[in-house]
Amino acid sequence: MSSDNRVSFAPGTDRATAVAEAIAILRRDGVVVLDDLIDPALVAACSAEIAARHPDMAQPDRSKYFGPYVGRHTIPLLVDGTLADPAILLPKSVAHIATELLDEAFKVDSVGLLVAVPGAPDQTAHRDAWLYPREGLDRLLPPFALAFAVPLVTMDETSGRTAFWRASHRSGATEPPTTPHDLAPTVHPGSAILWDYRIYHTGLANHGTAPRPVIFSALSREWWVEIDPPEAKDYRKLNVARTVFEGWKPRWQARFSRADVM
Repeated sequence: MSSDNRVSFAPGTDRATAVAEAIAILRRDGVVVLDDLIDPALVAACSAEIAARHPDMAQPDRSKYFGPYVGRHTIPLLVDGTLADPAILLPKSVAHIATELLDEAFKVDSVGLLVAVPGAPDQTAHRDAWLYPREGLDRLLPPFALAFAVPLVTMDETSGRTAFWRASHRSGATEPPTTPHDLAPTVHPGSAILWDYRIYHTGLANHGTAPRPVIFSALSREWWVEIDPPEAKDYRKLNVARTVFEGWKPRWQARFSRADVM
């Protein structure tokens, strides 16, 4: 698979240049890997806290979790502890990218733990959302939402990767592609994937013996809201501890204004 959809944010990198490169790739291909974005020690600490709070992460509860795909579900996360650290929750570089592509007033629409359990099969190719599927207008429009995925374990051929059909957000196709995907990056903890909600993609099978947890956040324009599916009646997709929310500056409170403050 080609690896030219990667941008490094390693220490010493000129961040403004890296952000500009990531934006250009997202506009062109709809997906970019942000390498060395987060301190791996911070990711490990966050992973340990989440695992302690959700020891049953591989056991889906359909009454509370969002899980329309076999072997996969999303668990609501409470933003507190290490997860509340801006360096992992919403890194500055990601906020700059979202500001450029979505607008200064962009919102964080959800923060959850996307889990692929051992034995989870390949997903069908899909888009996360679109605005005008029948009219075919989405390819002409700027993005309305971005997915920000931070893996807590290495995403590789064993645990499973996310595969993409590059530039499919601009193809105008209204049916899933029949050709093979052309990007399936290996991503290590500390790196992340950012993609346009309109791009066709698929989660590949988990051939390992452990779950594959990924912190999954949706960033959107202020007028767009992701609608919960009927099966997730009790699913609350953005939960922030009150002490955390009250400690944020007004801009961050505005970013997370859709949160249930707990």
